[in-house]
Parts: sequence; structure tokens; C-alpha cells
Amino acid sequence: MRKLIAATALAVATVPMTASASLVTQWQYLATSNWSQPVVFSASGNGSTSVSNDVISWGATGGSYKGAGPKNRSALEIAGMAAPATANTNAVNASLTNSITHYNNVLNGYSTLTSAVLTTSLQLQPWAPVIGPVFPPKVLNFDIRFKETSNTSSAANCGFASTGACDDIFVIDNPASLVTNFIYDGFKYTVKLVETTQTLGGLSAAACAIANSAPNCVGFQTVEGQNTTAQFGFTIESEKITVPAPATLGLLAFSVLGLSLSARLRKKA
Repeated sequence: MRKLIAATALAVATVPMTASASLVTQWQYLATSNWSQPVVFSASGNGSTSVSNDVISWGATGGSYKGAGPKNRSALEIAGMAAPATANTNAVNASLTNSITHYNNVLNGYSTLTSAVLTTSLQLQPWAPVIGPVFPPKVLNFDIRFKETSNTSSAANCGFASTGACDDIFVIDNPASLVTNFIYDGFKYTVKLVETTQTLGGLSAAACAIANSAPNCVGFQTVEGQNTTAQFGFTIESEKITVPAPATLGLLAFSVLGLSLSARLRKKA
């Protein structure tokens, strides 16, 4: 089940309409994501922390969170799009954008991540049957909470339903309703950004509380010693509307009201 998680604002100027409306069957797109300040780590603990556009890491100074050798750091890493791609209107499968991987290595006694800001945007351009104007992107910020849990002898001691002992918790802390509709050349388009790997979903009340978030929070849990990836994408659906011809119609602002989940979000026990 796909999870509706976000939408990115786009707004373009008024453009002339053609005499006969034409469905955009394919779009060129580019999605970008990066970590932004403030990024906050726990005040206590040893080791070092590091923040770049793509990676937040913490743990042993000079250590590694992936690759060969001991893994004595953990990290949240964004994998972005290398180049623009194309997406088809009314496609069954989502067009992929960016992903976030949590490298969850066993750490003890180090300063750890507690919160961060994820900045993301999506840029669209009509691509077929006729190339149209580039829609300028508008940036959206997601507030992230993160809990590096204690390592215990049993998952029963974690205080929440946990696969390992104990899972770390990643939460998107500002879910709200959103509007993702815009009108172009006689058609209404609805863009839905989704998480395609079944990773992101509703967390239990106990897990939300441990992550210092409100009940019904949205996020994912990651097992100690494993890597967990959330892959994001989007779909575009179309609906024909009645417009004067010839006429001039301003593109409606394709605006974000916030972060949301579909009613079908998987609720974790």
C-alpha cells in the first residue's frame, strides 16, 4: 500500500490556452532533497557528529557507518536523482525520486541525533505530446525527530513493539492536510508523493512517545545492525475540465499545505 506523504509547491505565470485542450501524457521532473539546519544532537556522549547536504552521521570519531571494516557510526543518508527523468500521467506505478537510508549500527556512549530538517522540492515540465513551460519549484521543509534507543538484552524491555532490542525510531513530526491539484491546458492534475517500499507508516503510541512525538505520529523503526531504506516517488492523475476556447487560463498555484498520510497508512502494532 502506498503512503501519501507530501507534496511540493509549484507556481507558474498565466499562459495562453490552445483552442483544443491537450492531455499531458508525459512529464519531465527533477526532485531534490537535502538536510537543513537546525540539526540537533544529544548534549551528552562522546565521539563526533557530522552534517552535510546528503548525510547526517554520529558515533566514533574517525569511524565509518558503511563499507568495509568496523561500523562504529550511524547515519541518515539521502540518495538523490542523478538527472531529470520522465513520468507518465495516470501510470499505475509511481515514478521514483529520492530515498533515505538509516544505517543503524550498534552504538554505546556517543552523542546521537535527536532532530533535523529535511528540505525537499519537485520540479515538473510538460514533456509529451508537446513540451511546455518549466514549473518553478517551491521548497518544503519537514521536521524530523529521531530516537537512538538503548540496546537491551530483549525486545520485551524496549517499552514499545520492537523487532530488535531495541529499534531506533524515525519520525516526520509535522503531518497535516495538503492540496496537490493544478490546472494546465484544460486538464486538472493531481500529484501524490508516495513512499513505495512499505517502510513509512503510522507508529504505535508507545513508539511515538519514546520519540517525543504526539500519538499517531508517522515514521519508521529500524532494527539494530541493519540498514533501512525509505524510497519515495509520485504519481500524476488527470481529469478533463471544461474551459473556454480560445481563452487564457492561469495555472493554479500547486501549493503545499503540509505533510499528510492517506487514510490507508499501515498502523504498526
